[in-house]
Amino acid sequence: MMARWILNLVLILVLSALAWAIRHELAVTQAPARLAGSGAPEPHLIEIVREGEPTIALERLASGWRIRSPWDVDADPDRVAALLTIRDAPLLRSVPAQAAALDALGLDPVKLRLRLDTTDIAMGGLDPIEQWRYVASDDLVHLIPDRFQHLLIAPPIDYVARGPLPRDLGPVFATHETVPLSSETLGRLESLVAERIEPLIGKPTGTLLELSASDGTRVRYRVSEDGRRWTRPDLRLTYVLGEPAELIEDPSAIDPTPPVSVAAPISEQDAVTTNSTWPEPASSPEADVFAPDPEWRESPGTLDSLMDPDAPLSGELPLGSPPEVRLRPHDVLREEVLTRDGVEQEGFGVEAGRDLPEGFGLDPFAPDPADAGPVHADPDPSRGQP
Repeated sequence: MMARWILNLVLILVLSALAWAIRHELAVTQAPARLAGSGAPEPHLIEIVREGEPTIALERLASGWRIRSPWDVDADPDRVAALLTIRDAPLLRSVPAQAAALDALGLDPVKLRLRLDTTDIAMGGLDPIEQWRYVASDDLVHLIPDRFQHLLIAPPIDYVARGPLPRDLGPVFATHETVPLSSETLGRLESLVAERIEPLIGKPTGTLLELSASDGTRVRYRVSEDGRRWTRPDLRLTYVLGEPAELIEDPSAIDPTPPVSVAAPISEQDAVTTNSTWPEPASSPEADVFAPDPEWRESPGTLDSLMDPDAPLSGELPLGSPPEVRLRPHDVLREEVLTRDGVEQEGFGVEAGRDLPEGFGLDPFAPDPADAGPVHADPDPSRGQP
């Protein structure tokens, strides 16, 4: 008896599994096919290529979608999510591209194209009966609902995020006309949302607002007098706010970001001095291969270089004229020597009542004037020793 109950229970379970499998198969068969297929991952790159219009390029990052062309700015996530629903568009009909009249369907030439990573979707015309859109992808022509055309022909500015501040900026310091703002103001600025975005026409006007991130990144705005129009001159975009943001100043706030180093312009005279001071590279023929490396050589004329006895001397230091050495025996010695009678002596005193010893003050190694012959006058008196 127990074996019969167990057999009936097993049969009931088998019949239930068969019924579920049949129902699931029927549901899958009745579900319409999708443009991107089932289980397609979210793309990383999106491109909208239009004839006579700038290409819109978007990239998915860890912080969200970002426009790469025609600007480099955050993208509106809602607009991108609505565009990506085209992947789940149901297919009413599909035919091979070789069997379709592409020119009659508006697919030859292609005037509007959507790229999702490596998937290329060409947008065509409308079906006159069903009012569905012809699209071509993977050598097939499909009919899909016409719910995406307005997203594909929208201007690029419609894909820009409505937040005036970059999504990953994280400002830690802000100034309004060089006056620091309070930390409460920074918190409110991150939550700002613009009503609309307009392209900048002409030159930007308004007061200067600068936001700084912890890594030193700075973003500048021009704020109008009423505080509702925030213009980014680098993007030439104006964010129009519904209500002006309150900018509370705090002069005691300290900028924690690293300072921005701005290189001073080098004048022509400075360039000449620099080129004349440092040695030429060793690759040039006139360079001294034994010269010290300019990378570690100290700047000439500094206090450290003058105090260091091992530091190389600069050619700019006034060292005076080099000493002269005379080796010719007939040259006239112009040194003043001390004589026995005390005439022309300098620097030595003679005690009164004492005579100088024989030969005092005379060079014992000097040549004998009798052997040297007549002494000729020096044609260049300036070459004598001082």
